[in-house]
Amino acid sequence: MNIARRPLMFGAAAAMLGGAARAQTATPVTVPIRLTDDRVLVEAMFGGGRAFLLALDTGGQMGLINNGIAETLNLNRIGSRRLNLAWGRTDYPIFQAKNVMLGGRLRLETLELGGVDRDLGDGAIGSLPAWVLTLADGEVDFDAGVWRAHGAGLPALPGATRFEKGIAQKGATADRKFLFADAALNGRSFRFGLDTGMPSVMRIYRKTAEAAGLWNAPRWSPAAPQGKTRMVRVDRLELAGATVEGAVIQMRDDPDWDIFDAGIIGLPILRLFNIATSNRDGALFLKRNRQVQQPARYNRAGLWVDRAGSGMVAGVVGAGSPAEKAGIKAGDRLSGMRFEELIRQTSGPVGTVLPLTVGQGGAARQVSLVLEDYL
Repeated sequence: MNIARRPLMFGAAAAMLGGAARAQTATPVTVPIRLTDDRVLVEAMFGGGRAFLLALDTGGQMGLINNGIAETLNLNRIGSRRLNLAWGRTDYPIFQAKNVMLGGRLRLETLELGGVDRDLGDGAIGSLPAWVLTLADGEVDFDAGVWRAHGAGLPALPGATRFEKGIAQKGATADRKFLFADAALNGRSFRFGLDTGMPSVMRIYRKTAEAAGLWNAPRWSPAAPQGKTRMVRVDRLELAGATVEGAVIQMRDDPDWDIFDAGIIGLPILRLFNIATSNRDGALFLKRNRQVQQPARYNRAGLWVDRAGSGMVAGVVGAGSPAEKAGIKAGDRLSGMRFEELIRQTSGPVGTVLPLTVGQGGAARQVSLVLEDYL
């Protein structure tokens, strides 16, 4: 009767899916989802109490929850675990929630959540991990704003592209299941992880970037962490029979997670496709939907700024950037704007002027740095 150690139940009657007793219902159970610029949100009710928003994170091994909310809900702390999260690889408290109702229709008997000292944005106090989507055959339909769980298996999906072994278990336990698909960068095909929890368009690593001819791009912009990420524009990204033109993606030296060693496709691309999973044969399906590509977001000054005591310095200057054209070099002292305001403005609209005083050696000069869409 169990799916792994976490049964999934449908509706008020809680018909069981998985194991020896799969609910053979031709009518899918639909869970409302909300799509924002950065998150896919699902309403979750813990133990019949107040409802909260959780982000659906297909790149996450474990769900997350704000520590304060976990305490308010009196969730049972069952230990700690070392997790590699965006905020650092360290030990996080682990909470166990029971009877978690998703969208008023699907119930998880138990859900383990890592505790973090923050919300996840867009009202989400935590996240749902990747394996939740693999408990039943289902579709994430961004156009309709629903996640459909099919107890009797996926229906025909005309026009969808099928990816064999699109659901891959990475580890000994069934809760380490992730989604994968093949995509081509500038004509070279690679297998990427699919991460609805990543607000960046796409992240690739050096071996992939070199194979796609991107690593030594003549124009790039620095990004977090510490300016070590390079943002570049690709000529074309091809996925599931569709071409995404002019995507601005991230490049890093080394993989953040070994399971996604080529790279990760994030929500700004995945939102353009409805996503279906066939848990019975491990296949994944993508179909281009009616969502539109979002404008590129990146540091249009090409300047990474670090604090230096009460002042600030240029940390990294991107190749071909307005900052490079203005003669700014790494290590230059910067003033003329507050640090927080300068950081905010570097991702502003084209034409924004950043009035800076640049100190090099014993001299200082005034620079009007104008943001450009230079990638």
